[in-house]
Amino acid sequence: AIAQARLVFANGAGLEEFLVPLLESAGATEKLVEVSDGIELLPFEAEEHEEEEEHPLEGGDPHTWMDPNNVLIWVENIAAALITADPQHTSAYRANAKAYAAELRALDKWIRQQVASIPSENRLLVADHAFFGYFARRYGFRQVGTITASFSTGAAPSARELAALEDTIRALGVKAVFVSTTVNPELAERIATDTGVRLVRVYTSSLTAKGGEADSYLDLMRYNVNAIATALTAP
Repeated sequence: AIAQARLVFANGAGLEEFLVPLLESAGATEKLVEVSDGIELLPFEAEEHEEEEEHPLEGGDPHTWMDPNNVLIWVENIAAALITADPQHTSAYRANAKAYAAELRALDKWIRQQVASIPSENRLLVADHAFFGYFARRYGFRQVGTITASFSTGAAPSARELAALEDTIRALGVKAVFVSTTVNPELAERIATDTGVRLVRVYTSSLTAKGGEADSYLDLMRYNVNAIATALTAP
């Protein structure tokens, strides 16, 4: 499929290292378009954990899509690549990019409205891994803890790290632990039980099937924001 493709789109920011040998073997390295190109990456906050991945992330936090303002840059990069590859349809690509950018700006406005209902002292995020960085920066949250040290879900926390995370949750009055739908929730369930907080599933790197509650990027973000607002405003 890569050999036959005209373009290969990837998030970039170091997230899809597995693609490199595939592209090389298919003779397709020139086809790669990293849609996060041009986004100022946040530093990845995992240095304080005891255990690191065998191949730790270099560069910065790759979860750029958790802020729809970053996805505006995705749209620009995608449209530019399509126009270069298929200039005869330039007007269509530009029109589609403009329309989707308007939806992203509307999404950003809606998120700000929902966040306004959350007391500022409750805007504390604990998750299975550090995927909330861009969301937290944009909308006034603090990402105060993660279950694993990894930017993905491959690293296993030590008993001491789990105990320290539970202490943080209690000390700061964190109301919920957010866990990606692609992750086994067993550790998060234990932490939630130990600390008496809610466990909330969110979508981070996978959509639902068509017709599901998060079958597009826009719906993924709406679902997550609704889940966050509900969990952090409930008594």
